[in-house]
Amino acid sequence: MPNHEVDTPNTLDLTRALEEVSVPAYVLDREGRFRWQNRGALRLFGNRLGQSHARTVAPEDLHLARTHFAKKLIGESASTEYTLTALGADGQRLAVSISSVPFREDGEIAGVFAIVFLRDGINATGGRAAEGVPTLTARQQEALALLADGLGTSEIANRLGVAEETARNHIRGLLRQLSVHSRLEAVVAGYRLGLLEPAGRR
Repeated sequence: MPNHEVDTPNTLDLTRALEEVSVPAYVLDREGRFRWQNRGALRLFGNRLGQSHARTVAPEDLHLARTHFAKKLIGESASTEYTLTALGADGQRLAVSISSVPFREDGEIAGVFAIVFLRDGINATGGRAAEGVPTLTARQQEALALLADGLGTSEIANRLGVAEETARNHIRGLLRQLSVHSRLEAVVAGYRLGLLEPAGRR
């Protein structure tokens, strides 16, 4: 009787598949240097192999990036999602969300694997956001969402992990970017321009 069983591999070649995905993904070693980049990450950041991840993060968000990285190395955080302002291959500022997890080799944490989602309408193929929609920094986007939730300055500062004056600066910058004069106007403009999702979806 013929054998109709089909041999299936025990493991999938995920690395090769991930290399071809257009969504930016990368691996950092324990020193925070790029160890691997897929096609999307190469397009977004340029070839950064062996270079410090800090070179792709805006100065004002370096502390945030380093904090999340350190938490994974010491095993304090299994998975995190956060937003920051990244620096693209040609120096452009990009508001991104990063989802990252520690990866292990021989049972030990060897670094961090991350996927990048662009939030400001600029995609990995270089397409631009719709005309007339301002580009917010990651902090301004976070501040806008918190304003939409009805939070005041002190609460926003607490959520962002910054001083109140720093939070005020983010809010002032947000108002300038949106060309409005009040926080309420900023929230209204955020919904009108598609920068805010309904509360249920956020």
